[in-house]
Amino acid sequence: MSYSALITPGHNRSPVLIHVPHASRLIPLEIRSDLLLTDVELAAELDEATDTATDEIAAAALRHSSLRPTTVVNTLSRLVIDPERFPDAGEPANAFGRGAVYTRTCNGTPLRTEPYPRAADLLDTYFRPYADAVTAAADDRLHVCGRAVIIDLHSYPAAPSGFEDPAAERPALCIGTDPVHTPDWLIDTVRGAFASLPEIDRIAENTPYAGSYVPLRHYGRDERVSSVMIELRRDLYLTDPCTPDAARINQLGRALADLIDAITAQVAADV
Repeated sequence: MSYSALITPGHNRSPVLIHVPHASRLIPLEIRSDLLLTDVELAAELDEATDTATDEIAAAALRHSSLRPTTVVNTLSRLVIDPERFPDAGEPANAFGRGAVYTRTCNGTPLRTEPYPRAADLLDTYFRPYADAVTAAADDRLHVCGRAVIIDLHSYPAAPSGFEDPAAERPALCIGTDPVHTPDWLIDTVRGAFASLPEIDRIAENTPYAGSYVPLRHYGRDERVSSVMIELRRDLYLTDPCTPDAARINQLGRALADLIDAITAQVAADV
């Protein structure tokens, strides 16, 4: 298991796995030396690229949920590797330098030399061990509960980054779905858990981001693995690009706990 995957085992009756891939700002020194940004530029890039405090929202949800879910948190920055990209030429984000190993910043300026000579090493050292760890966590839920339901937890800035569609709607909550792995009941359950929050004035699906993480071993193959992405607009809970509001974090954590409990009840009724 890669040390970048921090796994907290869940209750043996909880099928839920919370995945938090982009909350960290940590970059090992040997990787930092390859990044073409000054310290000031890197701090600004991390402010924009990091899903700040999504790990804190997940931790709050664990405190409030009836049956503790499994959590997998990436302890390294997505500027090391992005575990949610495809690690091959088929990844669409490669077109703007934001594949599994980024070579471009959020605004399209150079982050690493292109082509980056250490990309394969980073995939072997970080990407694949991390993917194996998430796969093992999902397999554990399948073994124990017969189902695995992944909540893929993210956030995004109120203003679009340079690689994004500036015309795309940016709701308070974006629900990302997959045509195979996101059943209708799961979408409805997410809406029900968050709709009562006064800050959530708009919920939309697959805008500005689409899809949801599923381990490649199960992707398109095993419908016992369900997945839904939750993208929270950061002005809901941050007072600036890297400062969370504790009360709002707790409120969102409670809503996430309601979702966890509802999913657990639904799966128990189905099994």
